[in-house]
Amino acid sequence: MVDFVGEISAYAKGKDSMFLVFPQNASELWSVQGYLESVDGIGQEDIYYGYDGDGVKTPADVTAELEANLDKFRDADRLVLTVDYPFDDSNTPSFTSSITVMIDDAYFQSTDRGFVPYCAVRELSHLTVNPGHEPVRNVEPVILDSVRDFIYILQHHQSLTRTQFLDSLAGLGFDLIVMDYEDEGGAFTSGEIAELKQESGSILLAYMSIGEAEDYRFYWSKDWDRRRDRPDWIEKENSDWKGNYLVRYWEDGWKDIIFGSDSAYLDVIISQGFDGVYLDKIDSYEDFL
Repeated sequence: MVDFVGEISAYAKGKDSMFLVFPQNASELWSVQGYLESVDGIGQEDIYYGYDGDGVKTPADVTAELEANLDKFRDADRLVLTVDYPFDDSNTPSFTSSITVMIDDAYFQSTDRGFVPYCAVRELSHLTVNPGHEPVRNVEPVILDSVRDFIYILQHHQSLTRTQFLDSLAGLGFDLIVMDYEDEGGAFTSGEIAELKQESGSILLAYMSIGEAEDYRFYWSKDWDRRRDRPDWIEKENSDWKGNYLVRYWEDGWKDIIFGSDSAYLDVIISQGFDGVYLDKIDSYEDFL
C-alpha cells in the first residue's frame, strides 16, 4: 500500500507539483520508508470518538497509539486532520448537552496536540457546523500551513440541489474541504470547482477510495454485478458498507482505473481543478497480511 500511495503521489505531482495527497487512517505506516515523504498530510477517523461505535468514546489505549502515530506526521510538518463521530445518529447531527461535551472534548484534545479537528455524522451527508467551533470566514485563499479548520462531506442531502449545496459549502468559510468529486448529477465541472474555490477561498480535496471498489462509481461495469464476470482482483464485499468491495490494489487492472489516462479516476479529479486528493481505505492492506 505504501508503494501504491507513492505511485499515486508521484504521478499527480508530476502533473501538478503543488497537488496534495492525504491518506486516511493507517497512520502506523509512517514508519515505512518513503511514506512520510510521499504525502502532504493525513486524515484520521475515530481518534477520540467512534472507534467502538458512533457516540462512544474511543478506548484510551487506541487513542494513545493513534496520537503517537500522528505525532510523527505533525513533527514532519504534515497536516493532521482528525475526524470524530460523537453523534448517535449516523445521518443527522443533534447537539444535546452530552453530545456537545464530546464535541468540545474532541476539539480540545485534537487542537492541543497540534491537529485540526472536525466532528461529523458517520454517513458524511450533512453540512455540520459544530457549535462553539464555527470556522472563521476566509479573507484570502488559504495555504496548507495556515489551515485551522475543515469540513468533511460526501453526498449531500437530497433536500439540497447541486447549486444549493455548492453555494452553502462555499459560504461556510472552512479553510479546507474534503468532498466527493461528484454528486447524483455526476462529476462536478471544472467551472463549478473553480467557482467553489474562488467563493470559499478553501483548499479542496477530492475523496477517492483506493483500497475498495465501489459499485456506484463510473468504472463499475454492469457485468460485474454478476460475480462470475468480475475481474479477479475484486475480492469480498465489505459487510459494513454495502456495494464496497475489497480489491487487490497492487494489480494493474485496478491501477489503470485509478490513474494513468484521461478517463482514470485521479486524472479526472486533477482535470476538475481540485487542489488534492483524500485517499480512503488505506487500511485495506491489513486484509492481505
